[in-house]
Amino acid sequence: MSGLTETQADALLNPADKQNIPLAVNLLKHLLDGLKKAPPPSTEPNFAYRLRKIRFLATLLSYFLEPIMNIDMSLSDQLKSLATYSHLLTAMHLKHQGGFMNSALFADSQSVVKSIFYTAARLKALDPNLDYHILFEGSDRLEGIFSNVRTQDHARNFDVLQLAHKLSVGAEINAIFERNPDLYQGHKRRNIRGSRAGDHLNPKTWTGNVCVGDVDITQSYLAGRNTADCLLD
Repeated sequence: MSGLTETQADALLNPADKQNIPLAVNLLKHLLDGLKKAPPPSTEPNFAYRLRKIRFLATLLSYFLEPIMNIDMSLSDQLKSLATYSHLLTAMHLKHQGGFMNSALFADSQSVVKSIFYTAARLKALDPNLDYHILFEGSDRLEGIFSNVRTQDHARNFDVLQLAHKLSVGAEINAIFERNPDLYQGHKRRNIRGSRAGDHLNPKTWTGNVCVGDVDITQSYLAGRNTADCLLD
């Protein structure tokens, strides 16, 4: 990975914290940066083969990551990118089954893409002037409530009545943070500030055109399929 020392590269590849989102984002960003540069010379006969595999994986994942992280993308570009990811992932799953990605993760990520396309179509039918930010398809707010529920005390388990009380308190905590944003420090593992991706998970900072009336959903889907076909050739 370009621009990294061996120590920095080892830190990005450290599997000890599997829920470290900034670490995963930075790893993918460095891999994508490496796609733009010519491969270094190597005497190892398998080096170029392994490098092609790594580059393909980074490219595939980038089609899922960029629509969420790149604030300049329009909704049309986002749908095209997600369609490309969906077709590439399907091709890999048909060829390698669970050897490339386990079935649960494959189904989950495909469901995300399907949900975004369906929601875009429904919103366009409802009101073509609506903006659609796919960021709202995430679970950040639900995870925030869950963290408030689990950190109110040291009890790891609770019944339905206790859950209702904890959710009520969690809602009050969220309301306090909304009224006093300076008190909310965020969560280390979900905060991408300071990462190479930047803090783009906010509709207010999105500069791309996300009006559903300006999107041809069918053409975006077909364009994504054609891009995937070119990459697989």
